[in-house]
Amino acid sequence: MHTPRRAGFAQGLVIILIGILPMMAIVTLMPIVPALVKAFPEVGGIQTLAPLVLSAPGLCVALFSPFAGALTDRLGRRKLLIIFTTLYGIGGVLPFFITSFTALMAGRLLLGVGEAFILTIGNTLLGDYFDKDARAKWLMWQSFVGPALGAVLVAGSGKLSMVAWNLPFLIYAVALGIAAFAVFTVYEPERRTDADPREPGTATVMAFPSGLMMRIAATTFVLAAIYFVYTLQFSLALDQMGIKKGSELGLYTALASVGVPVGSILFKFIAGRSANLQFTVLFVLLGIGLTGIGMALGLEATMAFAFVQQLAAGMTIPVLIGWSLRELPERFRGRGMGWWCSAFFLGQFVSPFFVTGMRALAGGLLQAFVVFGVLCIAIALANALLSRSPGQRPRPHLAG
Repeated sequence: MHTPRRAGFAQGLVIILIGILPMMAIVTLMPIVPALVKAFPEVGGIQTLAPLVLSAPGLCVALFSPFAGALTDRLGRRKLLIIFTTLYGIGGVLPFFITSFTALMAGRLLLGVGEAFILTIGNTLLGDYFDKDARAKWLMWQSFVGPALGAVLVAGSGKLSMVAWNLPFLIYAVALGIAAFAVFTVYEPERRTDADPREPGTATVMAFPSGLMMRIAATTFVLAAIYFVYTLQFSLALDQMGIKKGSELGLYTALASVGVPVGSILFKFIAGRSANLQFTVLFVLLGIGLTGIGMALGLEATMAFAFVQQLAAGMTIPVLIGWSLRELPERFRGRGMGWWCSAFFLGQFVSPFFVTGMRALAGGLLQAFVVFGVLCIAIALANALLSRSPGQRPRPHLAG
């Protein structure tokens, strides 16, 4: 009798390592944007292009993740993961060896394509390897380790950039080590190819659940756009409150970010509860944090509200991924997580445009924070009320 292989610590660890790579794509280069401007003064529009170096991989993820998901379901997980983790590493280190701006952008685009596959396959394997309770545990650790490592990466990258502008790109070589580790730890999971028994009346050949996927993608897109309001705008909000020094901005941002790992632990406590409760708690915390920051009641109060917002930040990705993996049929898990990644990074890309529009309507950045915060609280209340409707399957009502 055939006994399916069971995932353990090694597989959980490789999923955590895979999950760190997308965070590294941006965080590693955050301190070197001024150095890029100085290194390429001859490039027209370098003031605009230098920040684009950071965001280019995210746009690749938004564009290529659905394709990555379809290939993952068709060709399998393991080989694609090893190939595209290696591609990520090659694209990442390329600017260290070829010091032209063209090579720099080419490397970032290669890294972004690799990131699209890494994210999609990593989230898919989390669903393939582990049941709901084990997923919650590994999602918690992923959310805990990522921010802690991010702080180390920012500090290390900043110091390396003082030696040479392209030295921080060598950090991406860690992806090659992760690819080698995956060779020995990642195995191709067994998957059902027939109808999903959870769905009554399904035919042998099951159609892709486009309605469900649209709801997951829309919910992820909206939540990601709100999630990145703080990430991309908090330092500007502090600046408007009179905190101008870069060292102080970095310190206060780092202090507030302590809430992220605490939020991941909070998620573990509510992971066994309904999706409605998880989304309600998430939006309440987001709403309180954003509203409080926008009210600008003084530095101490602002930091307290920022901590609350970061609690929500620590819960956001685990809640979204956990919910999506529970909802998606196993047959379409890869394709579904591809669309999830696309929606999340598209939300990241458009978030600054939403904030710009809201600033114009509300009269300023701090006022925009308040509007987004009130919107989150309204969504939480609507979700809690609608979930009480009799005879309905519990689900978050943000998108459908």
